Amino acid sequence: MKRYYWDSSAMINAAVSDSVAERFDTDTHLARTHNLSEFFAIMTGRGIEIPDLGERVIWSPKDARKWLRDFVAKVTMVEVSAQDWLAGLQAAESKVQGARIYDFGHALAAIKARADVVLTRNPTDFEGLTGTAVIEHP
Repeated sequence: MKRYYWDSSAMINAAVSDSVAERFDTDTHLARTHNLSEFFAIMTGRGIEIPDLGERVIWSPKDARKWLRDFVAKVTMVEVSAQDWLAGLQAAESKVQGARIYDFGHALAAIKARADVVLTRNPTDFEGLTGTAVIEHP
């Protein structure tokens, strides 16, 4: 059984694609609380372009909350402590600068949870940060 860490971009894919959402039916799934705010901000703000529909989908706060409630029931939430952050930053000092810190937080959670795979639509953002976890598109 594999352990999958979902970053917020992968969560968005699961929210708009039944085939991606079906991944929750097997294996173990992980995320951190921070993902919930990222998902909510995107889905109720700028939304996401759905090429097959030829339109941008923006959710109401109620719809986003409902989806997140279902998501949280399917995953194990992993938190990164201040000590985890500081130790991780020291170990990855040459790899993390600027805005890359946000993806680094996801990578730290994935490492802490011993994830086998990090699911993301932005694989280059995670290169060199995920320890032994493989990076995959959702």
